[in-house]
Amino acid sequence: MQHPIICTSSYLRTTKATAGVAQEITRALEQLGIEHMELQNTNDYWCRDYMPVQLFEDGTYSRYTYRPDYLWDDEKKRPYITNQSEACKGLDLSTPTNMGIIFDGGNYVRCNDKVIMTDKIFMENPQWSAEDLLRHLHQALCAEVVIIPWDMRDPCGHADGMVAPLDDGRLLLNNYVQDKQNEAFYKRLHKILDAHFDVVDLSFDCKLESDSWCYLNFLNLPNALLLPALSKNFDCANDKEAIRVMQCLFPGKQIIPIYAKPLIKDDGALHCITWEYIPNQQQIMPTN
Repeated sequence: MQHPIICTSSYLRTTKATAGVAQEITRALEQLGIEHMELQNTNDYWCRDYMPVQLFEDGTYSRYTYRPDYLWDDEKKRPYITNQSEACKGLDLSTPTNMGIIFDGGNYVRCNDKVIMTDKIFMENPQWSAEDLLRHLHQALCAEVVIIPWDMRDPCGHADGMVAPLDDGRLLLNNYVQDKQNEAFYKRLHKILDAHFDVVDLSFDCKLESDSWCYLNFLNLPNALLLPALSKNFDCANDKEAIRVMQCLFPGKQIIPIYAKPLIKDDGALHCITWEYIPNQQQIMPTN
């Protein structure tokens, strides 16, 4: 199986606040021998949100309409909406399907043969009944769709800040178990997810900072895990504990912390600003 090319938007490198993050990611990928590239024709660096979603490991993707309300509803923010077709120019992508709905790649987490997304998808597509939308998503994504409640503390309504797949097929749930103020929400999440997955709670043996949610927003690579960090030297109590926990969850992989505070302050981290690109592998048969 071909390993994906890790992509970031050119905005990540050219934006002053995030240039250092881009440099550290590039350095880590080069040390790991992982191919990487920059996406052009983009309007911000959150490329996970507007690039097509991967359906199969062979590099089959699905397109959609990227018009998130957190940008569209504010005319001043509309220029930040990237046109998906423009961003895909020059890429040899296999995209046989187009969902034809308003969608956001950050609200797409694939675990085995299932896809997890928050119920914000219903609000974004009111022209569909819930039953019809779920049926359409099942057909377009070639997967069972598991809907979880939107964590309203995240204005984007993304699932990739809530859950992430582990290499062994289990599902990692962010550290809601330690959030005593939202115990009812945590129990509701577990009840839904337990019916479909073997769920592992992310938990840390230290007093948590408010931004500790960021550790779930990692970039999982074939031979390493790029882990967002809160301190520049990766030496705060939360960073050290997160490195320890991730080493247990991803045995045999190198855990590489990346200082990501410039991203975290805007409610994102390393998964949000990366996208996996597998060029179209279909071979054109010669004609006689």
